[in-house]
Amino acid sequence: MMANEGSYPENARALALNGAEVVYRASYPHPATGNEIFEIQSRARALDNNMYIVAPNMGTYYLFPEETTPIDTFGGRSFVIDYKGRIVGRQDYGAGSTYVGGVIDIEALRDHRARAQWDNWMKDLRTELYQLLYEKPIYPKNLYLKRPPMKHAEYREKVIKRQIRLMHERGIWKKPGR
Repeated sequence: MMANEGSYPENARALALNGAEVVYRASYPHPATGNEIFEIQSRARALDNNMYIVAPNMGTYYLFPEETTPIDTFGGRSFVIDYKGRIVGRQDYGAGSTYVGGVIDIEALRDHRARAQWDNWMKDLRTELYQLLYEKPIYPKNLYLKRPPMKHAEYREKVIKRQIRLMHERGIWKKPGR
């Protein structure tokens, strides 16, 4: 589950519905680590889908091989999270090479999925109800199929503003009063 993919519950759910028991969630940059988004999302995806999330974040790196100043734009905060959303391994330090470790008990996960009456929610999914929600596409597909990625200003103008307008037009979001 690449960095930002963990921001959307559907990505983790799709992996879980395909049998995933341990999911690797790649690095996510600051400010998402410093303001706890990376942790909250990773814990929620693990809990919602009763699976382990291994979420190591990058330490410092150098922009160029000849560079002498290391940069820490990722902010550390690496985790191993169990199938109940509990942190079983944590490494907050990110300003250098490090590691995070924690117990991954696959047999306990499988037992939980098989015997828990309450907090193994996937068994209770009414997937046919959600089909209606996903009937109309929201985000445009294949944005960069025939062109290079957009710069920030162009992306904001052509994609972000369009997406917000779409959410308002469909009545999903209400426009702010001011």
